[in-house]
Amino acid sequence: MRSFQRASAWLAAFVMGLPALGLVAMIVALRGRPWVLFSVPYLLLFVLAYLVGLIPLALLRFRPDWLRALVAAAAVYAIASVTPLVDPMTRYPYHVVRCGGLPVVASGFAAAMSYNLPGNEDYWVTPFDGTFFCTAKEAEAAGFSHYVF
Repeated sequence: MRSFQRASAWLAAFVMGLPALGLVAMIVALRGRPWVLFSVPYLLLFVLAYLVGLIPLALLRFRPDWLRALVAAAAVYAIASVTPLVDPMTRYPYHVVRCGGLPVVASGFAAAMSYNLPGNEDYWVTPFDGTFFCTAKEAEAAGFSHYVF
């Protein structure tokens, strides 16, 4: 039982602690623009990922506890990255790192084929967004047009 408690603490660090640092980086990158639209879905996603991660963590039986938690966290992230309506939220931090800042968010939902720039006031990520680009030129080359609200 003590081993599972230690492993679940490590799982919390991997699934909630490390991504929360990325969330802080996104809030800083927003530079005063509304960040609640980003933070609430991400915080809920972190808690849900932790709860789902407890299942493989309970099934895995090897030492050390931190490695067992890391394997469970990797399984949860792998599943979340292909889960409909969750995958844009899990892939967004990767694109923040890849682009070196906030990416262009594109959506093909309801045949909109539009993108939103980080400088826009209504810039945020929804579960219906599917594609991220580093520049507006990349989005336009892929057939998306700029969304003006």
